[in-house]
Amino acid sequence: MSDAFLSDSRRRPFGALAGGRLLLAALLLVGFSARAQAPASEQPEASAPATEASSAPATQESAAPSASGAPSVADSPEDSTPTDAKDEAIVLSTAAGSVEVGGRLDVRENLERPEGGIWAGELSIPSARVEVTYRWKKRLRAVVEFDVRAEIKDAYAWLKIANGFAARAGRFKMPLSLVESESTTRLPLVRRGLLRDVLDDSLSLSGRRPGAQLEWKCPSCERELKLQAAVFQTKDLDGKVALERGIGLMPALRGTWDVGPVVVGASALLQPKGASAGGDQGSWLAELDVRHTLNLGSGALRTWAELITGKAALIGGTGNALMGRAVTAWRIGGAKAGKGYLEPVLMVSAIDPDRDRAEDLLWEGSLGLNAGMWERWRVQAQFEVRKVGAGVSPALLSLDDGLASRRALLVQLEVGF
Repeated sequence: MSDAFLSDSRRRPFGALAGGRLLLAALLLVGFSARAQAPASEQPEASAPATEASSAPATQESAAPSASGAPSVADSPEDSTPTDAKDEAIVLSTAAGSVEVGGRLDVRENLERPEGGIWAGELSIPSARVEVTYRWKKRLRAVVEFDVRAEIKDAYAWLKIANGFAARAGRFKMPLSLVESESTTRLPLVRRGLLRDVLDDSLSLSGRRPGAQLEWKCPSCERELKLQAAVFQTKDLDGKVALERGIGLMPALRGTWDVGPVVVGASALLQPKGASAGGDQGSWLAELDVRHTLNLGSGALRTWAELITGKAALIGGTGNALMGRAVTAWRIGGAKAGKGYLEPVLMVSAIDPDRDRAEDLLWEGSLGLNAGMWERWRVQAQFEVRKVGAGVSPALLSLDDGLASRRALLVQLEVGF
């Protein structure tokens, strides 16, 4: 797709979307045709059957196969080897280690109607990523994930130390929010919605940042226990920060405990005054989360839920902010990689920026449907309704005009390798 075409992908009236819909339909036909004409050696039936581990949603630290229907690119080094990923990525083995290549392409049509406005649409490519991973035994990994639009996503090195300890340094995801930390390909969502707009896009308290992290995985525990302690560079500061103001670093902690089909986690993040674009005010957030997988025949019911409290300086909270999000999806089919599946999904999100302020609730409901070939490609549709209370602080609304009340319909084709 040429730069000229991309530059013309801008908002337009609802009635002028026929060209975008025709293009998306053509892409879908190409995907069906390519799959039908693939040589026998490339057919997905040759893949290993999906196990509980492959159907369960993976954490940021897991390299399990995608739980969303598209191949996942491993986010974390310690739990996977080149053998684990051979069905999910292109692997080149050498005497000095192995190199894996994976990635994904998303094509999305986004239709939105702000309250009191008209429908408008945008055809875009929100993701066109390639990830290259170098592994040496089970001790060292270097990962570089980049968007072909010249944007670096992940770039870090991971080193196994001893006795369950490991270290990571570079640019990677902050471990605050369960849903934000999950790879997009492991989630049954077109986009993460309201909390993503506030936590990442507006407040810069989640997402990817340069940082360093010490990790520990209990080597003798019957149930998997992991701890992480990290510091991240804040996003919005210009130039260097005085030492007495914290040099712009944000400390973070996270722990997870895997108890079978349920994984329980807790996180905390501190943004000191010197690391905050809010000037002399700091921010802090604490989070509890749970992830559950229930296998149902050839499919699975998967659920993510999280609750966040704290204070965000940029929205003028008093320390009584409360945020929550729940996602549940029922996958029907997809027992093996390459098998057809259908997956309805529901997400509910809400934010009370200041519980001492009346009528300042923001909430969003999303209903979606995914269909495709498990761990190969998927077509997604997601309808969203967002409501913003009359008492929401203007300081919060000014952070991102997407926080206004609106309705939206998203249709996306995702292909992974």
